[in-house]
Formats: sequence, structure tokens, C-alpha cells
Amino acid sequence: MGAALASAARAEYEELLHEHVLAPLGLTAITSNPPPDNQLAGRGFLGRRLRPWTMSGAILPAGGLWATPRDTAHLVTRLLAERRLGEPAPSWQTTGRLRWHDGATRGASVFAGAMDDGTWVMVHRLSGHALPTEETAARVLRDA
Repeated sequence: MGAALASAARAEYEELLHEHVLAPLGLTAITSNPPPDNQLAGRGFLGRRLRPWTMSGAILPAGGLWATPRDTAHLVTRLLAERRLGEPAPSWQTTGRLRWHDGATRGASVFAGAMDDGTWVMVHRLSGHALPTEETAARVLRDA
């Protein structure tokens, strides 16, 4: 029964997300269950492929979605630079003129942000620590 409830919760969450956020932004390649051949995965010790990060059930909204780098970039520009859905959620951090968000799971990390003038950056790395990802994003914004 628990698996059925988790599956129903995932389906309901994804339906709401697609209806109210992703479809209005024109995004189609964001899902919690991508085909295995569409999953980027980091490499661990001796170059072995790491198991993909997965999240399901009630924790899915906290980071269980997969997106192509292109759709992630579109999400950043449409949410932050163009503000198509209004002001970003409070979970986006603000530092000066920069609105940003980051995250890391099992060695993969991402940083996305946009300046008030519409300049934006999205950096994704499949290995290493989160700090170099943030430093790269800061360097790109500084040089823009």
C-alpha cells in the first residue's frame, strides 16, 4: 500500500507541477523518472558510474526532479530573468542584485542565478564539491 501511495503522490505532484509551472513556461523535459539513457551520472572511484540520485514520495518536491541542462537554463531564465510567473519563491536566495539557488547530491552540483538586469548563469557539474560550482558561476557573472 505504501508504494501505491508514493506512486500516486508522485503522479499528483508531477501533474500539478506540469499544469501550473512547467507547461506555462514551455518546459517539457523535466520529470522524476527519466529514461535511463537520458540520465547523466557522475563517475566515482576508478571511473565507475555512480548510481543516479533518486527521490520519491513526499520528499520529491525537495529535489527529486531531473531536467536537461537546456530545460534547466530555460527554467532559470523564465523564472528569474523574465519573471513569467511573478516573483520567484522564497526558497531562492538573494544576495545584493543576485537571486540564486544551488544544490548538490552525491558529488553532482548545480548553481543557478540571475541579476536584476537579466544576466543569468546556470552551472552544473557531475563531480567534485559544490564550492567550485559556485565559484565558476560567480566568475561567469563577474565577467558577463
